[in-house]
Amino acid sequence: MWRSPKGVVQKKGLTDEKAARMLEGFRAGGSSLRPHHVSSTKFKAYCDAHPTYAAEVIPLLAANRKAADKRKGAGRSERQTCKRGHSLVDAYIHVSPEGWVMRNCRTCHQLRINNIKPLDPAKLLQVKTMLLAKKSVAEIIGQHLRGKKRPVIVNSTLFYNARKADPSFDRFVKQQIAESNSRAQKLRWSILRAREATQQQRDEANDYHAIRAMIPRAIPDPDEIVSRIFEEILSGNLARADVAKRVQFYVKERERLFPTKYRKFGDSLLLSLDEQLFDDGAATRLDTVSRGLWD
Repeated sequence: MWRSPKGVVQKKGLTDEKAARMLEGFRAGGSSLRPHHVSSTKFKAYCDAHPTYAAEVIPLLAANRKAADKRKGAGRSERQTCKRGHSLVDAYIHVSPEGWVMRNCRTCHQLRINNIKPLDPAKLLQVKTMLLAKKSVAEIIGQHLRGKKRPVIVNSTLFYNARKADPSFDRFVKQQIAESNSRAQKLRWSILRAREATQQQRDEANDYHAIRAMIPRAIPDPDEIVSRIFEEILSGNLARADVAKRVQFYVKERERLFPTKYRKFGDSLLLSLDEQLFDDGAATRLDTVSRGLWD
């Protein structure tokens, strides 16, 4: 470990002289702080203290790092032949989900397709066992199931080439997958029915809240009206477009059965005891009451 000479005080942080040398290095194409033996904390602190320096060095450093990343794959991107010596002029261009651009040799691909040979005994036994267990070919060759990856037992090229190379294995596969289409249809329809049932449950839940919002808050028991609406919808006597009108009808019907503006006995309006009787006086209706209801 290097130590400063006795009596020499080392300045903390990044010095102006070293920062200038770093800037020259970045202008020359440098893309890392490591050759300058400066930590990112010190570099950031110096940039915060010197905005003019930071305005030049940070974009320069970012551009250099981006250029360095491109140079990492320059060896492969500039190759004219694959590892087997075939030309890559007419290669297949493939872009991965991560954004990487790859070139696949067309000649090697054709050789793999034409490489007709039977499977290894261990793989053959594993594939036959899966087929006897009613596993699909898609599961054997590792196709994705609803976006989820599955392990690849045998890739598709080897599987189909093995069927070409071994007629008995091909007959065995045909025999085992004879009813695979019907099984797939049953699975597909079961998934569809499950989705429809889930959507129906969601619609019913949404209908409940929508109908509940149409009922005035003053109604003490709105679920009674909601249940009557649902009964009519399920029985086919009410269309969804007419729900709002039917809610208004039930609300008015309930107000007639349980009026709030009229006496419990009789049909006259309720009167407030605090109501002022005369415009030129302070007397209220309560002042004129001489006896109670049950006197």
